[in-house]
Amino acid sequence: MTSQKQPQITDEILQGNLVKLMFKLSIPSILGVLIVSLNTFIDALFAGRFINATTFAGIALAFPFTGIVEGLAALIGVGSASILSRAIGSGDLKTQSKIFSNFIVLSIIASFFITIIGYEFGQELITLMGGTGEVALEGTKYLTTYILGSIIFIAGTACGEILIAEGQIRITTISMCIFVAVNVFLNYIFIITFDWGASGLALATIIAMIVSSINSFSYFFRGKSFIPVNLKKMTFARDLFLPILSVGIAELFFPVINLLQDSVVFNSLSTYGTSTDIAFFGAAGQVIALAFIPVSGLAQALQPVIGMNYGAKKTKRIKKAYFVFASCGIILLLLIWVPLQLSPKTFLSFILPDTNFTNDDLFHFRILSIITPIWPLATFSNTLFLSLGKGGTILFVLLLRTIGLKIPMVLFFARIYEIKGVYYGLCFADLIFMIVVIVLTIKEFDELKKIKV
Repeated sequence: MTSQKQPQITDEILQGNLVKLMFKLSIPSILGVLIVSLNTFIDALFAGRFINATTFAGIALAFPFTGIVEGLAALIGVGSASILSRAIGSGDLKTQSKIFSNFIVLSIIASFFITIIGYEFGQELITLMGGTGEVALEGTKYLTTYILGSIIFIAGTACGEILIAEGQIRITTISMCIFVAVNVFLNYIFIITFDWGASGLALATIIAMIVSSINSFSYFFRGKSFIPVNLKKMTFARDLFLPILSVGIAELFFPVINLLQDSVVFNSLSTYGTSTDIAFFGAAGQVIALAFIPVSGLAQALQPVIGMNYGAKKTKRIKKAYFVFASCGIILLLLIWVPLQLSPKTFLSFILPDTNFTNDDLFHFRILSIITPIWPLATFSNTLFLSLGKGGTILFVLLLRTIGLKIPMVLFFARIYEIKGVYYGLCFADLIFMIVVIVLTIKEFDELKKIKV
């Protein structure tokens, strides 16, 4: 059954005013990303305020591994969504009919392997990140509990990406609202009332994801989707696997490569500093991620716009959409970035209220966030490459950013400047990376000009 609203949304994406379309798609998208990011921030807030800094440091070490679960979900979801957007734009009904059952089967397979690995080797993985003593213990508790819910995280997140590809961002946003509301409520119960610590935070997140996923999947089960759903024919579409992998593999490589990067960063902080430096870096990352929410929401909204117009071979509209969304993203981020630079202590104190931030800490935060205003260019370029199915390009820039730039830069500068060197290395690597991505984006727009309408 096809939703009556879907043709209207598709028509607006292919022909409507881009500024109006940006606001229509981005407002619910930004709200959805805000809710998801706020959820991670709230977990950090509960750990830092209502447990202790040691637990927060342990959870900070576990976050890169939970990112692997999110990466698998993105591999399946973003890869499937990219194919679906282009199939809708080109009118390919055969491909559309395979999407739902295929992403369910892939989610089950991926979660099976990640659960076994994460649960059996949780302590070793946290130790690998530089965790020792109580910090390692708390990180292990969080990770091994979180990993048990990997099936619902992967399937639920992938389901949300499919909804976005259809233009149904509102439904995804409602699901995320449910997710955060349930998670905050259960965090209070499990942490404040029952005092379950790190395990309670992870358990609350699992239960919240189950509840929110019910809302997302109901859209498909009630026959509202643009794509057919038949639970009796849950099959693996071999012909879609490589196209999904070619686009989605970069989404998996992102957290995997970030894991390598964070391993180097945290071990450097552990070598030249203390657990307080690890906690500070984790808090700084959470604050910057929260500031980046509007851009992430805009990028999410841009995905179906580029995908459908590429399927319809409207290449000029793709370039125009990129610059409309990117301009808005830069303006929004500047409005947030200025207060962060002027008074970083105010924002950092929300997560670590009992920490006396030194002048060096505040300087480190400013260095880490100094080029934040121009990041939308790289973010929307990533969306462009994903929507066009250019997984190889994304993989190249990811490897360049982490393996080619960040890891060697951090190791080099840390040996010279110790703790400060970690932040110098991250900043300098991102600056070079930004230049490379801009060059690749210009090249991609030149290639689009060669496509015949």
